[in-house]
Amino acid sequence: MSKKVTLADVAAKAGVAVSTASKALRNSAQVSGPTRAKVFKAAAELSFSLNERQKQSQPPSLPKSVGLVTSDLDGQFSMPILIGAESYFGVESIPVFLCNAGRDPALEQHHIDNLLAYGVKGLLMVGWRTDPRPTLTSCPVPVVYANQASLNPHDCSVVTDNEDIGRLMVRHLVEGGSKKIVLIAGDPAFQSSIRRLKGEMAELDSRGLAAVRTVRYGGWNEETGRRTMISLLDEGVDFDGVACGNDEIARGCLDILHDRHVSVPDRVSVVGVDNRTAIVGNSRPPLTSVDLNLKAIGTRAASCLADMLDGRGHQGIECVKGTLVQRASTRMPL
Repeated sequence: MSKKVTLADVAAKAGVAVSTASKALRNSAQVSGPTRAKVFKAAAELSFSLNERQKQSQPPSLPKSVGLVTSDLDGQFSMPILIGAESYFGVESIPVFLCNAGRDPALEQHHIDNLLAYGVKGLLMVGWRTDPRPTLTSCPVPVVYANQASLNPHDCSVVTDNEDIGRLMVRHLVEGGSKKIVLIAGDPAFQSSIRRLKGEMAELDSRGLAAVRTVRYGGWNEETGRRTMISLLDEGVDFDGVACGNDEIARGCLDILHDRHVSVPDRVSVVGVDNRTAIVGNSRPPLTSVDLNLKAIGTRAASCLADMLDGRGHQGIECVKGTLVQRASTRMPL
């Protein structure tokens, strides 16, 4: 018995993506004339019958199925977003197909092609970092971008409000009595670092204050915090508050302050970002941190996509604010 010819076989012979072959066989206006002709020629040569074309180019009977494509399935940021999205889709009885692209653009496109060929009605793209990403061009289904905004302002994106996080950290420190604040922003190659720093500076300015020292290093790690704190103390810098780009930097700062017998928070308050359980509870003392509300980002992104499946449009960037969780590393507001 001869092997049954599939849509993927036609696409491979024509040298196009499966999704392109599917649209060509449906006479979609999104496919150019030459490409459509090439696909039909390949189908004819493979004896891909008209009935098979119609059957395989049509989506399965899953009226609201969606594809979730993440670039970092094991990442500390992606997983909570996926949990929030899947929980929402579960309540709405929307089937979800999860794919991990592993930060590989080619693999991401491969997953997208397969999901579209299968017949998903929408895509939720979850980024591993907050810097904007290219839009999915000519995608035949609604797309929502979570944690990483699309470069196309007309797309729907749901992201962290990093400027507000910067403001929130400084506001908390000042309201607890700190007036001489050091800003350790993290890696300047990340837009999240730059935006948090912008928010911190704006909040200081609104209160008539200026940063005692602004430090930007290339690592989101404890070593950055330790190295910076050693330098500040050895130089005799006068400060009473530290806003750190993430929890790892903050814990590095706390380690040195503990070793140098600098009282926290009586003499110096320290605040971080991410609210990572493994770090904040094991810091000395436990670390005050801003929670990014990543599950809320996933839930909101899923909600937007569900609306779009029902014909209700969403455009532009929607920001989800963080929440400060106070612990023993900062003073209570005065």
